[in-house]
Amino acid sequence: MKIDRVNNFDLIRLLAAIQVVLFHSYEHLQIKAPAFKFLSAFFLEFFPGVAIFFFISGFLIYASFDRNKQYLKKYFKNRVLRIFPALWICLIITIILLVLDFPGKWNNFFEQSHIIEWFFAQSSLFQFYTPDELRYWGVGTPNGSLWTITVEFQFYLVIPFLYYFINKFKNSLIPLALILIVSIAVNFYIGTIPNEYLTRKLGAVFVLPYLYYFLIGVGFYIHWNKIKTLFENTFLKWFILYLVFMYITKSWLDFDTASYWIKSPLNIIASLLLAGVTFSAAFTKGTISSRILKGNDISYGIYIYHMLVVNFMVERGLEGNTIYIFIVLLMTIILATFSWKFIEKPALSFKKVKPHKNSN
Repeated sequence: MKIDRVNNFDLIRLLAAIQVVLFHSYEHLQIKAPAFKFLSAFFLEFFPGVAIFFFISGFLIYASFDRNKQYLKKYFKNRVLRIFPALWICLIITIILLVLDFPGKWNNFFEQSHIIEWFFAQSSLFQFYTPDELRYWGVGTPNGSLWTITVEFQFYLVIPFLYYFINKFKNSLIPLALILIVSIAVNFYIGTIPNEYLTRKLGAVFVLPYLYYFLIGVGFYIHWNKIKTLFENTFLKWFILYLVFMYITKSWLDFDTASYWIKSPLNIIASLLLAGVTFSAAFTKGTISSRILKGNDISYGIYIYHMLVVNFMVERGLEGNTIYIFIVLLMTIILATFSWKFIEKPALSFKKVKPHKNSN
């Protein structure tokens, strides 16, 4: 599979991460400004950053496995290097902030009954777990955005099985369609369960309901040579088409097509069109990303650190003023830049070590 290495994926991930920051800041800081209300209703909700991350992951992670399928150790090593070094630093900062605002003597923080379980959950693959004794801080969860890390790593784990299942068929559309149908069915079912039910809470961090986003990205990669002419240098067409569709469904039909939970075929159409916007943006004037970012990728840092800043401000009652959104964004960018320069980039340098080839 020949994919143009000159693309805008890094820039798209950055914009997706900023969307998440703005959306969460607007929501949790209780911003009432009409301009931001309009921005949220007709732009931020139309371009959900998490869905875009999942599309791109399907495309790029499947491509990575396709290149390294003979080296499973290297594949998983690369995934670990991408996620965990910055995540562990984020956990350390989280603990410092929690101790700083702990309603009692600081040393009592470490004596709480579930603190050890929470620590291991946050440092492994169960970031969605928050014990009740930590809900005193901010919005009630120290870093609620990290639930996607759990889902993302499940994507990494299922990729080898997806790859071999898909390649057992001469026509890859058949297995893709089968898994897609299962994922959509599970997503629809989970979406009908009330939020307070344990099945809903566990289903919301399980890979299957979100796998269809990932599979759309996988499908784009597998069939890219056949479909790329529809997306290369066609961003404006896809962008306008998507905006028109979303505006009609929201304003005329009063339907929430931006929801993670599938309630009608309109949700699936919206996802496919958003994927079209994402991949057309990646391959339209593909040098934009490198010219702007110069090889720096702070999107992951922005995503994992932003809720720490939001919670820090909520805890101090810094809410309601539009300027607080820009403070959150600025502080998050500073943290993410530090993380990229001193943690993520050095860790990712270990990916460059080539595996030893079998002498045969």
